[in-house]
Amino acid sequence: MEAILHLNLISFRSIASVMKDSSLKNKPFVIAGRVGAQDVAQDVSVHALREGLYPGIPLSHAQRLVKNLTILPPDPAHYFSVNQEIEKLISRYSPVWQNDGNGNIYLDVTGTRRLFGPPADCACLIQNEMQSKIKIEPAAAAGANKLVCKVATRTIRPEGLIEIRPGDERSFLSHQDIKLLPGLGQSLMKTIRVTGFAEIGELAELSDTQALSLFGKKGILLRDSARGIDLSPVLAGKERVIKSRADFSQDIIDENVIRGSIASIAEHAGLQMRRDKLGALSIGISVIYADGIEGAAIEKKKHPLVLDREITQSAFCLFEKAAIRRIRVRSVCLSLENFLPLGYEADLFELETETKNRRLQEAVDSIQNRHGEGKVTRGLVLAASNKRLSRKDYREKEKCLWIQG
Repeated sequence: MEAILHLNLISFRSIASVMKDSSLKNKPFVIAGRVGAQDVAQDVSVHALREGLYPGIPLSHAQRLVKNLTILPPDPAHYFSVNQEIEKLISRYSPVWQNDGNGNIYLDVTGTRRLFGPPADCACLIQNEMQSKIKIEPAAAAGANKLVCKVATRTIRPEGLIEIRPGDERSFLSHQDIKLLPGLGQSLMKTIRVTGFAEIGELAELSDTQALSLFGKKGILLRDSARGIDLSPVLAGKERVIKSRADFSQDIIDENVIRGSIASIAEHAGLQMRRDKLGALSIGISVIYADGIEGAAIEKKKHPLVLDREITQSAFCLFEKAAIRRIRVRSVCLSLENFLPLGYEADLFELETETKNRRLQEAVDSIQNRHGEGKVTRGLVLAASNKRLSRKDYREKEKCLWIQG
């Protein structure tokens, strides 16, 4: 029987802001950014929630409801740093964990009973350590699957501990508010309001025919979810995604600097991946603008990305798709995932140029692993850091490798 833990950090960005500035602890505040032509609250503190504010509320409305409301800009670099601290802590309790980066963390603690006790005891240990070392106290749930644990933390948030014993999933869900069920988008909620259903148990009683007629092709899955059935796995931490990020000291719009930074984080992510002897079938780029809005693009490959030059070129193409706004950029993040194990066995049909590129990459990695990252890098990375090459010179330098130190 699987044992899953869910840690739910309500208003994660607000929690992270309090960690950075303790004077915010007892104040209602919002983290605001522009969506379209309107400033809205992207996240709100616990005290702001009690005042009637909520994520997505127009900032002008929020200021009318709460006098002297504290308004903060998004701080993605700090959120990223806090997530790294959290991941470092939870990885000691399970090698299989999943973090969405916005306050939802799952751990598969199946088989860890001899180390940390029953799942609920393990959750309590994690809560205590997070509170003492990171100053965060999440709502925690232990159960047999992710869905039930997710609903459970929603019933006790913002903090506390709850355990749903195996076999009790359906009875636990039965009388919970239907709005607590994960995955209900606006279209499904419209249908649910028409049916008059208020509790999850009412969905669970539907037959196959009724579920399909009411909710279409998603009906069976929705009905099974209401019964506490969820087969989705916890995706393993480092095997799930490798991320590399560049945060700029000042918001910038210089394309050369941004491209150089992308090349730099591509080199970093590629080295981490190759150390684990992996190749990536998926690559993503996210761009965070000065107003906190994020643009993103993802691409799936038929053949794994392995070399820095492959990763960098794919990242450049994705950046062109993701960066569609003419607004200054605050940070860029590259992610590699969907990995395949690989080795550098000789291929009789490998082209000579491919052999040279592979051997060059091996030589570069050898220097990096021996002397440290950054000792070998591309010319465009240096150009970006110096900010002094013309576009023509910049393109020429893209083809070169520079050895530093």
